[in-house]
Amino acid sequence: MWFSKFTFFDKQSALTESVSEDFFTKLFSKDEFDNFPDIESLYPNGRDPKYFPIPQQLRLPKEYIELLQYSNGGGIINGEREFGFFSLEEIRQMYINYGFPIWAPAFLPIAFNGGGKFYAYDLRENEGFPIILIPAGNLGYDDDCWVFLGNSLEEVLSKTTNVEDELDVLYPQKELSENEIRYRELRLELKELEDNKSKGKMDLKTFLLSKKRIETDLKKL
Repeated sequence: MWFSKFTFFDKQSALTESVSEDFFTKLFSKDEFDNFPDIESLYPNGRDPKYFPIPQQLRLPKEYIELLQYSNGGGIINGEREFGFFSLEEIRQMYINYGFPIWAPAFLPIAFNGGGKFYAYDLRENEGFPIILIPAGNLGYDDDCWVFLGNSLEEVLSKTTNVEDELDVLYPQKELSENEIRYRELRLELKELEDNKSKGKMDLKTFLLSKKRIETDLKKL
């Protein structure tokens, strides 16, 4: 298999079930919503699955299914390049929990790099499965949100440099206005707030007051 030449720092049991055609496009279940109790903070229409604009082209290529059939979730390391890949179920969870249906519905997240950046398949076009890198706190289709990495996992993971170097070199951060900087800071603050609440690190009253303040400031921008 293509991945046999790589070093795994995390190996899980193999995926034994088949991957259905509609695995990523079927409506989200009640259990998936319950696993993300603060989903209303991302999705204004709450827990009604009919409001989720899921692109019908979401699917996995053969290369990733082969990887899951060897290790259903795990990690590959090659020099400074880290690839912490998700299990089949985790891909759906990450897609929902990080708000991909809102900001980048045709990007399918498949792994983390160890530094808060997603590896994802760009499925906006029906030609191949190009792989991109996109920060978890800056999802979107704009050119300054993501960078193209390659057309196959073997190509992407054969490089030994830190994958974030490609993001910095190919798409150097543009000079942002004060409002743009503040907007990004507030979005990251909101995400951190939601994470703390879901982990039980914050009481409901503090969470609601802080959330209201952040959302008010976002509206002003």
